[in-house]
Amino acid sequence: MRPLLIVIAITISCVSFPVGLAFTAEVQVHKGTVVSASNGRLVMKDRAGKEHTHLVSKDTKVTIHGRPGRLEQLEPTMQVRVATEGADKVVSVSTVDDDKLTPPA
Repeated sequence: MRPLLIVIAITISCVSFPVGLAFTAEVQVHKGTVVSASNGRLVMKDRAGKEHTHLVSKDTKVTIHGRPGRLEQLEPTMQVRVATEGADKVVSVSTVDDDKLTPPA
């Protein structure tokens, strides 16, 4: 009987407290202009003119004009969005192409 109670207690605690959700970091989006991009380092200037440096890993998703790209393909003055998770993990870097027209349906 006692092992059954232990199994039930563990099951209830797992259902009521999903571990994966408890430690998920919030994603933050930073917008700005590329100053330089090379050697795993993106330097960008935010809208207030302050420079920020982001360390970009080989696993970071880079999108340029809607297509997969590489960090080194980003050019100075390109508008970008950088999504970070936690304090410093860069999840994605993408160009901002808001001026593109959507084709008619």
